[in-house]
Amino acid sequence: MIKFLRISSIYSGFLYEINKKINIHDSYEKIINSIFKEQYSVSNYITEELSKKNYQCTEVIHNYKLLQDKWLEKYGKKNTEKTILQQIRFYNPDVLFLGDINLITEFTIKKIKKISNVKLVLCFHCAPFKKKQIEKLEEVDAVITCTKGYKQKILNIINKDIHIMHHAYKNDENKLEDNNDRNIDVSFIGSLFLNKSLHTGRIDIVYELIKKYKNNYVAINFSKYFFIELFYFIFKLLISFKVISSFKTFYKILYIYIFSKKAIYGKNMYRILKKTKILINKHIEDTEFAGNMRLFEATGSGCLLVTDNKKDIDKFFNINEEVVVFNDKEDLIDKINFYLNSQEQLKNIANNGKKKTISIHNYKNRVNELDIFIRKKLANNENL
Repeated sequence: MIKFLRISSIYSGFLYEINKKINIHDSYEKIINSIFKEQYSVSNYITEELSKKNYQCTEVIHNYKLLQDKWLEKYGKKNTEKTILQQIRFYNPDVLFLGDINLITEFTIKKIKKISNVKLVLCFHCAPFKKKQIEKLEEVDAVITCTKGYKQKILNIINKDIHIMHHAYKNDENKLEDNNDRNIDVSFIGSLFLNKSLHTGRIDIVYELIKKYKNNYVAINFSKYFFIELFYFIFKLLISFKVISSFKTFYKILYIYIFSKKAIYGKNMYRILKKTKILINKHIEDTEFAGNMRLFEATGSGCLLVTDNKKDIDKFFNINEEVVVFNDKEDLIDKINFYLNSQEQLKNIANNGKKKTISIHNYKNRVNELDIFIRKKLANNENL
């Protein structure tokens, strides 16, 4: 039996939604299970599958204070060491899976290994980074990432064993049934953060979707510092003498802010996906490779996925048979119009994409590969 502890974090927007639903007087176990039932992001899908492979798994959500306080009341000691360190000591895992690179700043791996019998420390990272962040990964035994692109970028900075675990879709009985009456023509669900210019390529696309298609559902996750980011973003355009461009961009962003819907997560997102005919996906500017979660969430939910044409998209899906790709804004609009006027083709491609995702891009297959990687690392460590 391999003892496995996964420590993860969740978006502040989702925490806000959860706080409105839970009963603060419920037990630690009841609250954490209610969070998993909301099917946010990866949820507990990795540990669910590992539990079927002779692993004893535990999940911790480190950035939910209410939940951590509940754990402390039941299992820990207040005003001693950090709660997260107490949890590692308490569960004493063989494998520690850090779902957030920022956790490495809170404590050292050396200390973890002193207070527990942990044999293998893994850290998941699949997002833009600064060199200093990646240098922290020197502390862990291996890195898990989600695309070849990020693997190569990390290897350019540190020499570390890296396993690629692509994102996946969980098709379980708790998810909503398919809605045969898909009454939303086109949807976009995603973030629009301006501070790192990661989502600037989404501005024109999202603006056009809201403007051109009345029967749309556009839900945007804005930063809580949105207006500060907006004015700083426009200021940078102005000082680069792009005056006309800056005012046009300013107008489009404000238009999106006013006419889009608030961010949705978990079950609320799947409710919209089950009603959507065409889901638009646009990766962040930082990556050349396809591989974000929306690829699998959309296809698994039966939408026709129309995604930007990134490297390796054809490794996941057959183009024009299981998904559709676009090269620029004009190409995207042309393809949306074409498939809205060709409903049978739309349904056929969407159904093919769904079959591929449910049969291939599922957590069972992803975790099978992760299990092999973990057991090899543990065996190698024992032989040292």
